[in-house]
Amino acid sequence: MQNIKPGLTTLSDALEIAFKEVGQRTDVEERPLSECFGAVLRADVIAKVNVPSVDNSAMDGYALRFVDLADLEGPVDVVGSSMAGHPFDGEIPTGKAVRIATGAAIPKGADCVIIQENVTANDDETIIEINPDVIARTKRDQNIRRAGEDIKKGAVVLAAGSVLRPQDVAIAAGQGCQTLMVSKPISVAVFSTGDELAKPGDPLPPGGIYDSNRFAMIGMLKNIGCTVTDLGLLADDFDVLKAALGKAAKSHDVIMTSGGVSVGRADLLKPVVDQLGEIHAWKLAIKPGKPLMRGKIGDCLVLGLPGNPVAVLVAGLLFAVPLLRHMMGADRAQSEPARMPVRAGFDFKRGTGRREWLRAQLVQNDDGEHVAMAFNSTSSGMLSSMVWADGLIEVPEDCGQISVGDDVLYLPLRGLQ
Repeated sequence: MQNIKPGLTTLSDALEIAFKEVGQRTDVEERPLSECFGAVLRADVIAKVNVPSVDNSAMDGYALRFVDLADLEGPVDVVGSSMAGHPFDGEIPTGKAVRIATGAAIPKGADCVIIQENVTANDDETIIEINPDVIARTKRDQNIRRAGEDIKKGAVVLAAGSVLRPQDVAIAAGQGCQTLMVSKPISVAVFSTGDELAKPGDPLPPGGIYDSNRFAMIGMLKNIGCTVTDLGLLADDFDVLKAALGKAAKSHDVIMTSGGVSVGRADLLKPVVDQLGEIHAWKLAIKPGKPLMRGKIGDCLVLGLPGNPVAVLVAGLLFAVPLLRHMMGADRAQSEPARMPVRAGFDFKRGTGRREWLRAQLVQNDDGEHVAMAFNSTSSGMLSSMVWADGLIEVPEDCGQISVGDDVLYLPLRGLQ
């Protein structure tokens, strides 16, 4: 990358290093399907059965022998029915039809299904007539789903490392799985620092603000399946922080905090971690969120997020969440957020040297095209901008200008957990 300021690390480099240095946890558990949503799968799911399990009909209609169609003249006798779970018994006779429902097993001998809209049936559906034009258009295997067409027995239907979505759990259920092997939740202790902060509900001190960052962190952590211990607000006091971190490190996998990681006299988290353990990374070439610390106390990972609320969310979603998912065994591709190209509907200029994320909305322009519009401020203190936004626009380190119509990368916020 170009123009990276000395002493700063790019986000991609920081994640690459962190993924190598922070090991994946080996603790796994067997969990009922209904409790697997959002968990990280730790063992491949192998197909036990074909899907469909038998040849079945894709439509409601009538099953016939394809070879019979060429000589078919006049009415056709319907000799029975095949319903889902209640197949036709025996082989379909030559020149006859079987009434069939969607999902029902194809009768032995039949190899095409003509949909019910293309036939004329008598009142009790024992005789049908098929238009010659329909017969001419019909092909062998028409409207038939063959056994194993969707999933073949023995195939890997879900790979270890997958973050389980509703459709993933559904496909496991479709293979008869009652449970899955998933990562045990990572335990995370969370707190905020800052003497200006007050708990929601308490009186505000002069010049104070209510603590919102802790709730942002707790929400991000719970969304990815972590167990969270809320340590509340801790004073800007070296001894208080040292005692709290030392105790939490003994009983948690991770400590996550906001504030106290910059260079001010009251920013004490860095020296506390430095004394209790070690610091591996500090200061990233990102905006918002430059003061972002990664350290370690014993076996406990310490993540120090910035103090400004937008920086907490952006740094948390783009650095902390991928790293924690990695710890739980998630595949790299599923650990980091997806990016999609869109066109900019705004102009923007800035200095280069840091990767920046602009809060954005996708809107429809006069031509009917969806374009990204940036929030009217880049201040990292404006939490309302993250409520307004439905995504983030990523501005690379060496990009100093965006003009209307330029291609930009958009990260949907609903895809960032």
